[in-house]
This record gives sequence, C-alpha cells and structure tokens, in this order.
Amino acid sequence: MMQQLANFIVDHDPMMVLRHTQDTVRYIQSEWNKSHAEPIDEGELRLFLCDERYGDLTEEQKSFIRLRRDEMRTTYGAAVFRLMLCEEMLRRNMVADFQTYRSVFCPEGGDVPWALHRAG
Repeated sequence: MMQQLANFIVDHDPMMVLRHTQDTVRYIQSEWNKSHAEPIDEGELRLFLCDERYGDLTEEQKSFIRLRRDEMRTTYGAAVFRLMLCEEMLRRNMVADFQTYRSVFCPEGGDVPWALHRAG
C-alpha cells in the first residue's frame, strides 16, 4: 500500500514528474553513452518518454529506453517510500533524527545520502 502511494506521488505530482523526467533523461543518456559511440538525440528521447508513438528512434534505442525508464520509476518510487517511512518514524518518535534512521536502515551507507538504494 505504501509503495503504491509512493508510485502515485511520483506519477502525479507535477514537480515530481518534472524532476523524474529530467533525471530519467540524464540516466538514459549516461547509460547509453557507456556502450555506444553515437548519443541518443535528447529531443527524440523526451518525445518518446512522453508518448511512445513519437520520437524517431531505432528499435534498439526504444527497447533500451523502456528498460531504463522502468528502472528509474521503480527507483523513484522506492526513494519516495523511504522518505515517507523516515518522516513517519520521526513523527512517531521511533527514531530521534534522520541520522538515526540512516544508521538503522542504511548502515553500510555511512554519510553518503545516495546510498539509500542499498537498504533492503
């Protein structure tokens, strides 16, 4: 239920959609460039992300984009869920602060905020 709510927020909050789209474009371009000499056209990529009927892309590019888009959606949903969990635990005084939350749920992360994805 909480994960579904997190996914709903990612999909329906205008600012979250904007940030998610920007991050997804960057992620797809970065991953594509690791194994391809010719970059994906950003305009065509954005068109395709908005509506798969648009964007002048090869089938390989479309398949690649779909996989990476789905990875980012799942990651964003998990991140929103983690933030909601932390907020609720703080509200209920189950943890003293964010650092305590991280030490319980992200012990291998140390002081790096991007390590939340490593937590179970």
